[in-house]
Amino acid sequence: MDLLTGAAEAILERERALLTNLHGLLTEVSADSETVRRLKELAESLSSLFLVVVVGEFNAGKSTVINAVFGEVVMEEGPVPTTDKITVLRHGERAESHRKGDFVTERFYPSPLLKGLALVDTPGTNSIVRQHQEITEDFIPRADLVLFVTSFDRPLSESERQFLGFIRGNWGKQLVVVLNKADMAFGESDPNASLAQVLEHIRKGFAEHLGFEPQIFPVAARPALAAKLKNPQGPETEVGWKNTGFGEFETFLVESLTASDRVAIKLTSPLDAADVHIRSVSSFVDEHFDVLERDETSLSALQMRFDEKEEQLRTAFGKAVSEVDVELLEMEKRGVRFLNDTIRVSKLGLLRNRDAFKEEFGRQVIRDSERRIEERTGVAVDTLLRHVYELWNETSAHIAQQRRAADPDATKPDQRDTFLYNRDEVFRDVMREADRTIGAYDLNEEARRILENARATAALFAGAQAAALGLGAIAAVVVAASAFDVTGGFVAAGVLAAFGFVLLPRQRKKAVNEFTARVEALRADLSKALQAQLDEEVADAMARVHKLVEPLSRLLADHRTLLEGARSRTASLASESATIRDEVRHQFGEPPSVATNARE
Repeated sequence: MDLLTGAAEAILERERALLTNLHGLLTEVSADSETVRRLKELAESLSSLFLVVVVGEFNAGKSTVINAVFGEVVMEEGPVPTTDKITVLRHGERAESHRKGDFVTERFYPSPLLKGLALVDTPGTNSIVRQHQEITEDFIPRADLVLFVTSFDRPLSESERQFLGFIRGNWGKQLVVVLNKADMAFGESDPNASLAQVLEHIRKGFAEHLGFEPQIFPVAARPALAAKLKNPQGPETEVGWKNTGFGEFETFLVESLTASDRVAIKLTSPLDAADVHIRSVSSFVDEHFDVLERDETSLSALQMRFDEKEEQLRTAFGKAVSEVDVELLEMEKRGVRFLNDTIRVSKLGLLRNRDAFKEEFGRQVIRDSERRIEERTGVAVDTLLRHVYELWNETSAHIAQQRRAADPDATKPDQRDTFLYNRDEVFRDVMREADRTIGAYDLNEEARRILENARATAALFAGAQAAALGLGAIAAVVVAASAFDVTGGFVAAGVLAAFGFVLLPRQRKKAVNEFTARVEALRADLSKALQAQLDEEVADAMARVHKLVEPLSRLLADHRTLLEGARSRTASLASESATIRDEVRHQFGEPPSVATNARE
């Protein structure tokens, strides 16, 4: 652009860097691919000619307005759209046209107004040719000014509203409204009232849908063109020229968009587009932070529930180990009483008869402790398995509810939204894994495995011959073996018959002490081993539950990092855009009123 000075070029370089960084941020947060592409093209085209894009519904008279501006038919007019209806008009030494593709024609025309400027005539916003709409939308991001042409008979139609949303909402473009066919008001009974009513309708529509009131030029393009064709040098002398309203519109184009104003608009337009997307990313980040923080709160509550359950399980297992120890203690007390009562001269026959001694020891000492130990251990294992099973179900239901809470209406979020799409994928994977585990969870098999581990631990104290016994039986075997061991020596020696009255009291005391020491050692070792074994089972069960939500934990951690980075970069870009905007105002002044009105 010839009007750009060194200072303007320097600002454009900063804007190019701003847009390039914004492009990277949009890519990172998985913005719409078309938006990302168009932003890149905008950054690459900053130094091109001042670009004016003319848009509006088909038959609004866009081409007629352009022809009236130049006072000559430079744009084709027709009752239906043509395949090359998108026309780019540039300055040239002579009028000529070149086809640039299937849907675009480049046309040159020798008008001073076109120096440093390119004008794009687009098909209607209601064009039935899909490529027309796509190519028109490609021009909008690069536009420095948009002339929106609507007609008196169809002011601000629905298709126009939607396209204005794209122009303003997606790209923040500065625009001027041209109300064509304003001469139709003269066919009404009260022309001024009719025109005022249409103008108010447009202003209200803009205010409601776009948040600002535009600058509007009511014109009658066809009578204006006819006046210029009839008298190119002085159309204002023609009858009816004043009623066309075209003089004011031309003054705006020719005089308001002077060199300095053009530069101000040119430098401000990319910032307007950037600010729209910076706000969009900021809104995206805020919305996703809300989802993220709800997920983190929910996950934290779930983790607290896991910790609570684990504590309950460890308490339950600790109680079971204590109850086993109590049973061993009771057997120890009964064993001591048994030995004190049995190691006597009157009981020599029982002492010598090992089978009878074992039978009586079992009846008086072991009694039903074996069964009670088995029951207490079984209850602890059942408690573990029931709580873990319930926790699996609770976790699955919790994740399902969490997924629905953040996205109640969509079963499959837009895949372009990486955060929500990945989140949904992870949630489904977690639920699927939970359901699979629940379905495969065999309570009986798990109980058998845990009890076998406990028996194997206890069997270490009873020898290999006890490996096939239950935990209670193993404890009974060890206690009984302790009693047999401490009595076996002096009974086998055969000395009781000759020296019973002398030796028995001493041997009884020794046997009781040794028995007590052995059983207490058994209690300590077995309690420690059982506690370690059962703690390991709790840890293993809880590890499987924690592992279930690990993918969600990683996802949330990754996206917190991404969103915090995006928030920081967004703030930095917003600051840079504001700084550049201030520099534009300082060096080139405030853009004309159209630009001010166009910014929310």
